[in-house]
Amino acid sequence: MLKIALIGRPNVGKSSLFNLLVGKRRAVTAPMPGVTIDRVTEMMVWKDKRAVLIDTGGVGLDTTPMAEKVRRQVEQAIEEADVCIFMVDVREGPRHLDREIHSLLIRKGKAFVLAVNKVDNITWEREVMAFYELGVGEIYPISVTQKKGIHSLMDAVFSKVGETEIEEALGEAIPLAIVGRPNVGKSSLLNRLLGEERVVVHESPGTTRDAIEVPFSFRHHRFLLIDTAGLRRKARVKGALEAYSITRTVESIRRAHICLLLIDAKEGPTAQDQRIAGLIVREGKVCLLTVSKADLLTPERQRRLDALLEVKFHFLPPFVPVYTSALTGKGMVRLLEEAASLDKRYTSHISTSTLNAVLREALSHHSPVIDGRRIKVYYCTQVSTAPPHFLLFSNVSRGIPPSYTRYLEGFFIQRLGLNGVPIKLTFRERR
Repeated sequence: MLKIALIGRPNVGKSSLFNLLVGKRRAVTAPMPGVTIDRVTEMMVWKDKRAVLIDTGGVGLDTTPMAEKVRRQVEQAIEEADVCIFMVDVREGPRHLDREIHSLLIRKGKAFVLAVNKVDNITWEREVMAFYELGVGEIYPISVTQKKGIHSLMDAVFSKVGETEIEEALGEAIPLAIVGRPNVGKSSLLNRLLGEERVVVHESPGTTRDAIEVPFSFRHHRFLLIDTAGLRRKARVKGALEAYSITRTVESIRRAHICLLLIDAKEGPTAQDQRIAGLIVREGKVCLLTVSKADLLTPERQRRLDALLEVKFHFLPPFVPVYTSALTGKGMVRLLEEAASLDKRYTSHISTSTLNAVLREALSHHSPVIDGRRIKVYYCTQVSTAPPHFLLFSNVSRGIPPSYTRYLEGFFIQRLGLNGVPIKLTFRERR
């Protein structure tokens, strides 16, 4: 598949161009530099030509450990890309760092086009000529905010390589979101599953700022792994950037089928973990409890943690937690097998005859009663999947006791083999 990487210094507009090309706000943008630190990938279509677009962090002069990790991410993006869009800022003119990036692209032998951004008016158009000192053949002045010059730029990008067919349809993959509090090991887990440092890991919480999506295959199953920003309590959220990152995490939960809720083995389940699980349940998603850093647990501590998880997450469908370690690789195979199994149940379609046989059995054990009057439930059918949604026709549609709905949900889950999966029951009056 064709891969296009956006490369450049911090704050030259890479993420803004990324969002424009993919047609949605996928990458976090902000006026301060250094917002993007991981590689963000998304499918894009340009004039019936398809490609994977890769947004990268800005390459800076900073030599901190975090900056070095970002630089490695950028170099990996250059390695895997077929062509790069090298972005510069017309308002700052050619910088020493621009020359370094240009030299890096030449050394790598990578095809690229030079996009001079923020050319918003004729005054800045005159300044574009200064970038010919970099020694490039052709320059493409653009303005992402005004959507100017984008057509010429992308035509040049696709002319560098022939049209390449996308090999995998990511839409068919199982959307698997990794969620939890900050610094519980979400990015470390994703990197371990992929076998590479795909996202930046750092000891300071809040390193992941955007939802990072990566296609991944395992034993005939295709996943779309989604690494998300940590979810804090509202009172602890600081700044617009973190608030936006949390919004993106919630959006990722809504897009996912399975949510791996990471629990820190040393700290155990917290009130915030319970709130996140509640959010997953309200969104109708599967919550797969995953204990991280399990290499730190003794057998006795694990038994105590099992009992504590049952108490803290009593509101979830019956579950068996998966114990994992990104350091040793413990539990990774079981985690993916369980996620694939849960998704099969989450997207399953049950025949009407099977549903009504289960319904008759449930009614024979316990029928609903309202104000001393026994309610008749005639039949049941499935109307959708993910989660399985069942429509029950009865002689009343309102006033069904919540306790009876919970009874039916539990009965259906047990008899239909939908353990660990949320289901939805709706009563409708048959006229």
